[in-house]
Amino acid sequence: MPRLIDLHAHPTLKMYYLPHIWSFRTTVPNGGFRNPFSFRTAYPHLCKGNVKVMLCTHYILERGFMRFGVRPWARVAQMIAWPIWYVPRITEDPWKTLIANMDLLEEQIEYVNKTLKPGEKRLRLVTAPDQIDTLADDEIGLVHTIEGAHVFGEAPDRDQTLDEYMERTRERLAILQSRGLALITLAHFWDNMFAPQTDGTELVPSKKRGRVVPVMDDLVVRMKRATWRWEDPDHLCEPFARELLERGILIDLAHTQEHARQEVYRLCEEYRRPVTMTHVGLQHFYPHEYNASDDEIRTIHRLGGVLGLIFSMRLLQHPVKLQGYVGGGLEFLAENVRYVKDLVGDVSCLGIGTDFDGLTDPFKDCYDSGMMGAVGDTLAKHFSDAEVEQVLYGNSLRLLKQGWGPTSGA
Repeated sequence: MPRLIDLHAHPTLKMYYLPHIWSFRTTVPNGGFRNPFSFRTAYPHLCKGNVKVMLCTHYILERGFMRFGVRPWARVAQMIAWPIWYVPRITEDPWKTLIANMDLLEEQIEYVNKTLKPGEKRLRLVTAPDQIDTLADDEIGLVHTIEGAHVFGEAPDRDQTLDEYMERTRERLAILQSRGLALITLAHFWDNMFAPQTDGTELVPSKKRGRVVPVMDDLVVRMKRATWRWEDPDHLCEPFARELLERGILIDLAHTQEHARQEVYRLCEEYRRPVTMTHVGLQHFYPHEYNASDDEIRTIHRLGGVLGLIFSMRLLQHPVKLQGYVGGGLEFLAENVRYVKDLVGDVSCLGIGTDFDGLTDPFKDCYDSGMMGAVGDTLAKHFSDAEVEQVLYGNSLRLLKQGWGPTSGA
């Protein structure tokens, strides 16, 4: 099986927040259906698959999202059924919770390596891009990344000026950089100080008056679209982005509004740094602001960046076309790769960002990290061996080497 880099997966989201998942070794029935209690990146799956490097994305539940994005009936149900879990979600400090998630990942790497059985692969924390080339055949590299810049504090404290808040953010970035942080997804489900987010609420097909139309899948939760823009003086978009580029922390533009993505492309060109959208689809197939437009694909290609295709049926195809569909998603993935190749002439700006253990609607033919060999098998039907290697591994490795680190890409 060809080796693979997964640009976006969430093992700590499950290990930190779900009480039935005790460790990286915990196995939970997954299946090719939406299941928030699954554990698709569990070590036993990683061990039998072909993921060579996994960017472990720490997502800290936004307090605003938990207070206002979760529907009132669901909040009440959680308060009644599970108050010991729900109350901390709306009160805990996101920065402290981030550090706890990073500690948890490192502790679990140590735990797995202490309990290895014959034939099992070792885990290794990768804290710099050149370490990837030194991974042994029986090692899997794990990398710290973050989804949502709200982890630096969702707003300045009452006694802080904007300048003082930014200075504290720089200090926290230095701490994260010392621990090997590779990438930050600027925005997520709720407002933060650094990038305006899209409305990430997914659409599903529904029949209305005899026609199939897309409707919001918002029975339980509803995400929020920012009402402010990149240049808003009460936010710190450009200073924060410049700080990341100077430090060599990759910028991920998934969840960021399209006008703000254009501003980051401009900055990446100035700094000669690549950019990424780690877990998205294409607007050609599903014209949602979350997905990448044709012009953006051309720009990312020109900047040497990478577009990570997400393993979510709802983002790779228009929801109306999914009405009644019961098949897998890997051929949809190959169709997306084909479109980008035809658009820009090659596959050099493509990678894989599964979003496993996030809130995605998974593929029925590839729904955990142990099944990722099927990705290469499917792509091999349509593309050369060299192109498959680029999409699965080579492009993402180049992204990390050129964009991660204070002197790379200079």
